[in-house]
Amino acid sequence: MSLIRAIEQTFCKLQSPTTQQLVEALQSIERNLTYVPDLKTEPSQHAYGRNVVYSTPHLEVIIIHIPPSRSTAIHNHGSSIGAACLVTGTLVNSIYTLDETGYPVASRDHFIQACDYFIAPKEQIHQLSNPFHEPAISIHVYSPPLREVKRYLPYSEVLDYVI
Repeated sequence: MSLIRAIEQTFCKLQSPTTQQLVEALQSIERNLTYVPDLKTEPSQHAYGRNVVYSTPHLEVIIIHIPPSRSTAIHNHGSSIGAACLVTGTLVNSIYTLDETGYPVASRDHFIQACDYFIAPKEQIHQLSNPFHEPAISIHVYSPPLREVKRYLPYSEVLDYVI
């Protein structure tokens, strides 16, 4: 069975899933995940490639390709929850909290290896980085589809002008 067909058959059943159900759905198509790299895209408008391979009103499945020495922006997923599986490479998932002025401050890092599953709870602020020499390719599922993503700039990247 093709990866796209496995995704369609598995995810069409989910309407208001929990993060655990999203992980279990990804695990149920695990034998097809070796084909995920075939669906990767190269970066264009972001520092990483992003390919939406399946979408319903309830969720979307995205292939993410983070080349070596690249990162996503610091962001959250708004009201969406997510689950993912890293298929190739290694990533660092940096979790952030907001300081009293609303700027993100790194609180902890998690190393993610190939075949690891990880989740993104609602409102979590994080950044995925690939400081390694091999591309990192992962499959992500978000419910509902991403619509309210918020990007954050650390204070060190914000210029304050005093007039």
